Amino acid sequence: MVGSIPVNIVESLEKSVAPWVSAQDLAPAAAERVRTWWERAHRVYPAATQKAWRFDWAVFLGFCEPKNACPLPAAPETVAAFVAHCKEAGKKPATVRRYLSTIALAHRVAKLINPCAEEAVQLEIKGLYNVLSARQRQAKALGWAEIERFLKSAGHSLPATRERALLCVAYDTMARRAELVSLDLDDFDFLPDGSGRALIRRSKTDQAGEGNAAYLSRTTVRYLKLWLKAAGIEDGAVFRRVIGRGTLTTDRNGRGRIGERLSVDAIARAFKRVADWIGMPADEVEQVSGHSIRVGATQDLLALNIDLASVMQAGRWKTNRMPMRYGEHVLAARGGMARAAEAQGRDQQ
Repeated sequence: MVGSIPVNIVESLEKSVAPWVSAQDLAPAAAERVRTWWERAHRVYPAATQKAWRFDWAVFLGFCEPKNACPLPAAPETVAAFVAHCKEAGKKPATVRRYLSTIALAHRVAKLINPCAEEAVQLEIKGLYNVLSARQRQAKALGWAEIERFLKSAGHSLPATRERALLCVAYDTMARRAELVSLDLDDFDFLPDGSGRALIRRSKTDQAGEGNAAYLSRTTVRYLKLWLKAAGIEDGAVFRRVIGRGTLTTDRNGRGRIGERLSVDAIARAFKRVADWIGMPADEVEQVSGHSIRVGATQDLLALNIDLASVMQAGRWKTNRMPMRYGEHVLAARGGMARAAEAQGRDQQ
């Protein structure tokens, strides 16, 4: 697979024969537009987004190449057939939407007509929703109750010390994986009262990099300082690999050495280890992901009757769609019918 999506797009353009305009006239100008865009975009968009683009484009290319179909510019019939192929393969609607978003981006960047907006494609999308559920499986929540069990039960090894700090910072900041691993020591302020602040310099909803300050509790600051001291971190990345780390119960004499910054994928693995350690069932451990603490924190805030605007501010959301999705079970228990059932005596045993 080619190293980045713009290269894939440029190669596609150079091989393309557009049905309504000659490739000789189209390719050089469109290719240059893609290169110019990429020079700017790769400095702005997170690595996870770029990885998704590369994967999505590779999937679409994999569909087009055996059929000798042009991927850029793609005919609406080609994209419609791609959607139908995804439906037959049992792809989730959310996954197909992401594929189409990347295809549309490729055309928009090259200043080509977006085939995804055509009626043939829209009809296939409607058919996809008629057959498959649009509901996405939610990550298993890790809330404060689960985190507290780990804080009390894990050993005193270097990995356990890091995991305590990681869990607490993730919970207080409600940080996404990329935000969490990007934290440097100078992004933290420790206040005289024992609390602290963390600066989330860039997030999914803050591509301009204006930054957002997040609150850190005294408990979080305490565990964070223990990790920084144990790992000897005086600058740079806060959450790093522990090499030759042993187990969560190994004492500090068995410590490994500190490696480079944690990867985005390492966050989900760490959360799964924590879930397994506190005794969650295997099927629930499997559902734990890098979003689990973000989901758990949202549910905890809503259960405590924290207003939705404050939840959105804490999680750096621009709309209420995701916090309401994460907290739907909590909100259902506090909704109009739940209150009516209590008032009417229908909830009495």
